[in-house]
This record gives sequence, C-alpha cells and structure tokens, in this order.
Amino acid sequence: MKAHSKTASPDSKRWLLLLLCTFACILPSVLRGQGRLYSSQSKVIQFSGVVVNGADSKPLPFSTVMILNHNRGTVADASGFFSFVAVVGDTVEFSTVGFSPRRLIIPDTIRHDAYSIVMPLEQDTIMLMETVIYPWPTKEKFREAFINLELPETEADIIRRNFNLALVREQAREGKMDANMNYRSLMQQQTTQLYYQNQMVPNNLLNPFAWAQFIKQWRRRKDADKIMEQQSEGYRQYENSSSYSDSEDYLYDE
Repeated sequence: MKAHSKTASPDSKRWLLLLLCTFACILPSVLRGQGRLYSSQSKVIQFSGVVVNGADSKPLPFSTVMILNHNRGTVADASGFFSFVAVVGDTVEFSTVGFSPRRLIIPDTIRHDAYSIVMPLEQDTIMLMETVIYPWPTKEKFREAFINLELPETEADIIRRNFNLALVREQAREGKMDANMNYRSLMQQQTTQLYYQNQMVPNNLLNPFAWAQFIKQWRRRKDADKIMEQQSEGYRQYENSSSYSDSEDYLYDE
C-alpha cells in the first residue's frame, strides 16, 4: 500500500503568510496598550493645588488646568484651588487670562496616591494698538474744526429728512384706505347683503343715528387737522431757531 504525501496549495500558503504578517503588526500595539492600561491603573493619583499670582502670591480664581493631549482637566474655584484625578507622567498646563501659561510634568517618583503643588503664574505683556492724540493749537482752530465737523447721520436726521408734512396733510385729507380698512369695508358689505337678503335695504339718509355718527366723525377729523397744523407750525419754528451760530455763541461766550 503506497503512502501519498499531502502538500499545501499556493493559495493556502499566501493566506497563511498574510495572516502571520497581520498578527505581527497588531501584536506590538496590543502589548503597548496593555502596558499603558496597567501603568495607568497602578499610578493614578489625586492631583491638587492652588494657582497663584507670582508677583504677590494672591490666588487666581477660575484658572484652567488641563492635561495636554487629553480631554481631561478642571477649572479652579474662586480661591484658585483645584483637584482632579491624574496619571503619573501627565503634562498639565495652567492658564488664565492676563497671565503666561505654564506646564508641569507629574513626576514618576511619587510614592503616595496624592500630589499637591502651588503653581505661580507670571503676568503676560499685552500689546495694545497705537493711539495718537492730536492737540488743537488755538481756540480758533478748534472752532473751525468744530464747524466743519461732519457728524454721522442719525435716525433723527433720517426721520427729519423723510418727514414731509405737506404729503402727510394731503394723505390725511384724501383719506385713502389701507388694506385693513378695505377688508373691513368688504366684510361689512357682505354682511349687510346677507342680513337684508330678500328685504328692502333701509335708507340711511333718514336714519338719525347715522347722521349723528357722521357729524361726530366730521368733528373728529377737523380736530385732527387742527392738531396737525399746530405740530407743523411748531416744527417750523424749531427748525428756524436751530443754527450753528447759536451753538458757537454758547460754546465760546467770553
């Protein structure tokens, strides 16, 4: 009886080689991750301290304390105190507004499970934009500059320019109806037609209540025109009384 030897096919050899290469690439990263996990579990500490001003040792409230390259950290309280869980070897950054940030590496020589420090921060130099002050040599130069000063246009100037009293009076006399008045008039007509359907519509010329309402509206319209005329006259008097010469006499009255 003859024995037959079995040999692996070329495809199976390629798959086996690919599997070994993949395993060789993944194994180091898995071992490093296990080492980090073991290290972090064995060297977790409670990191506490106070952030102070390096010049006078006063606490810096609400300073930011963050671990670099990690989304972990805290904010100091009103007295500059902070406390959170950290790992030996972490790089901690301290920062606050107006002071230069500082970094600290938690040493690996800590024997206890707690570590406290006092972190002084130095004031940062803030560069401001240049400000140039131009003095006026004489009072006459200042008066000339004040008269020729072009002030920015305000809302009052826009209203005064667009406020045409003649146009307002003309529109008030014509009594043009807006969209709301047209809608109410149409609805009133339709309501009247439905109310007096198959009936004789009464004549309002003989209705004393209608005449009383007409007279009342006419008097109200007349009073409104009188008030508008008084406002127009007051506005014209105000425009005539305002001038630059009056402001000059007030500012430079000797």
